[in-house]
Amino acid sequence: MTQAFQNIRRVSATDVTSRDNLLGSAVESLIPGALELKHGIKVTRIQPGDYIVETTPEVPCGYTVCAPDASRA
Repeated sequence: MTQAFQNIRRVSATDVTSRDNLLGSAVESLIPGALELKHGIKVTRIQPGDYIVETTPEVPCGYTVCAPDASRA
């Protein structure tokens, strides 16, 4: 039986260094589950300082992509 995992993370940061560290940690934490599902990882900016990091079959396995800025949609 495979272990369940949460395949989405929300990241909020007020400065660039924190943002980069938090996004890196979020991506790293999703890699094992993404590989198990054969998904990639998508990072979407929701608004300045707020991001969603998630596994998705829309992204090829082994890739991490930045989605278009959702705040401009």
